[in-house]
Amino acid sequence: MATEAVYGSWDSPITPDLFGKCNCKTICEMQVVGDNVYWIEQNAVTGKRELYSKPTNGEKRTRWADGFSVQTAVHEYGGGALHVLTDGSVLFATVEGVFYQKSADSGVEQLAEANNRTFRFADFSATDSHVFCVNENHQGDAKFPENRLISIDRSTKNQNVVAKGADFYAYPRVSPDGSKLVWMQWSHPNMPWDETSIRMADLNGGEASNEMILKDGAGKQINYSEPTWDGDELLTVNDSTNWWNVYRSAAEPNAVEKNLNPIQREISYPLWQLGFRNYVLNKKYLVMNADGILYVRSENVTVEVPTPGYTVFGYLSLDPNGSEVFAIAAGPKRASSVISIDLSNPSFPLKVHRESRDSSEIDALEISEPEEFVFKSDGVNVSGYFYPPKNSAYSAPTGTRPPVLLLGHGGPTAPAQNNLDLKKQFFTSRGIAVFDVNYRGSTGFGTEFRRMLYKNCGVADRDDMLNGAKALVEQGRVDPDKILITGSSAGGYLILSCLISPNNVIKAAVSLYGVADLLALDEDTHKLEKSYNELLIGKYPEEAAIYQERSPIYHIDKIRTPIAFLHGKEDTVVPMNQSVTMFEKVRASGITTALQLYDGEGHGFRNGQVIKDSTEATFYFLMKAVGIEPSISSKIEIFNPKL
Repeated sequence: MATEAVYGSWDSPITPDLFGKCNCKTICEMQVVGDNVYWIEQNAVTGKRELYSKPTNGEKRTRWADGFSVQTAVHEYGGGALHVLTDGSVLFATVEGVFYQKSADSGVEQLAEANNRTFRFADFSATDSHVFCVNENHQGDAKFPENRLISIDRSTKNQNVVAKGADFYAYPRVSPDGSKLVWMQWSHPNMPWDETSIRMADLNGGEASNEMILKDGAGKQINYSEPTWDGDELLTVNDSTNWWNVYRSAAEPNAVEKNLNPIQREISYPLWQLGFRNYVLNKKYLVMNADGILYVRSENVTVEVPTPGYTVFGYLSLDPNGSEVFAIAAGPKRASSVISIDLSNPSFPLKVHRESRDSSEIDALEISEPEEFVFKSDGVNVSGYFYPPKNSAYSAPTGTRPPVLLLGHGGPTAPAQNNLDLKKQFFTSRGIAVFDVNYRGSTGFGTEFRRMLYKNCGVADRDDMLNGAKALVEQGRVDPDKILITGSSAGGYLILSCLISPNNVIKAAVSLYGVADLLALDEDTHKLEKSYNELLIGKYPEEAAIYQERSPIYHIDKIRTPIAFLHGKEDTVVPMNQSVTMFEKVRASGITTALQLYDGEGHGFRNGQVIKDSTEATFYFLMKAVGIEPSISSKIEIFNPKL
């Protein structure tokens, strides 16, 4: 029989200790070549990224690059650390440079030296003689490194610049015959999902010549991305229809493009990290990830591929001669996994090769599955995923409604997705509803929706969060006196914006490495996002008044809501002094508050113990702030507590 207890006070087997009791924290990158699949997984305890492979029809895992953490730091967010060559040998990057390993039991050869992170490398393509990649040179201005494409001679280790002059580069891809190099580039003030271009050059060994523009979105508000060779033709993604779709064209300037799957869904993702593959092809198949739906095109016919249990996909991969498409996938009751689907079989059988958390362990837990909840905000349809409380061991007193935890995702382009997140289940299993909101600016709803946040950051997204909470209250889903919110990075700025709004309905908040001072961020932030604020808010210093108006740090007097601040001491994206200053000012104003700083953590917590500590601190603070006795303890020190 269920125990009656107030929402939010329930005990649960889903604890932060469970987060680390898994095969790995997440699966980060993946590629299939021949009869083997290779992937990078993040160790749940150390946070280091480890490289493995296994036969596609076998179970034995093999460790590569033993002792190395396979990851990059280009654009500060990294990505594009792994490239498997056609013979099954691997190229990989670490913060120490570029490395080659012929087989898992052979030695590791260094091809390029990072010189104490002065040079960064990512996003590889290769010929028999040369490696081509994105290179970031930090020799000069530390805040404004030079980005370029380079070649590395595999025998002499000599490097050569093959493209420079733009602010950023991605997706260098060598043509099948090795004669041409194609890539994506963009410059400030654009982000990689704004106006970009696709360029091409002739190759002679590691030298490039005759650079030409194939596709140019400058001044046209068109985003071009993910160039991929199809023989001597080219596939790219663009959003000229308001939706990212895949197009084929000749590899020449002003070539006519054919949309290969014209749908009102996104076949791409904002390029925060390098190396994403949202579509993949070989001689027989083209597979596209359209915002959680896989489509396969073969012999000019496109069909939807059933993926029972899985709703989120990335890093699609096909062997040139294979019929199995591989992906990193997840779903409402499935953690990130390496899966494959046999495209040659009409029933599309799905096989699981590696799970970050065993599905049998997940199935033994009570998982709250989300429903899409749509509401109006400023006349616009906005949606999110609503997770009701779920724990059969408890029932709430009759007539009561649960607290709701609003989640403001980061980016702000990153979408709220419905894949398994035990942090959400940590809350739902304790009697707290979770609402993960896809506010204006989120990805997955077309370019126009994503651009609704431009010039309106801190206003449109704030209104969407508050209006979403009000809609849940109006439908009787949640307790209006226990509306909670947490968010990280841009999501942290979002929650602070809610707290200074005259329409604020939030009763307690936790900001994780959130932005508090837009003026300071404009001075401190790194190169990739140097002009992002210009798009989201306005030109600086011409529109400095808007920056000040929307910076929570200048409106401490408006914050009457209990709030805690959690931040990593090594954060290079949002310096920790933003959280420290906010905490000190909020504490001085008499509002309930707390501060937790973590040694060795950057922008995003990776260490297992820190993830445990920060999750417990978040829950404990929120419950205490709204008068619920939490079922767990935390070492977080709360100042100005409500008595």
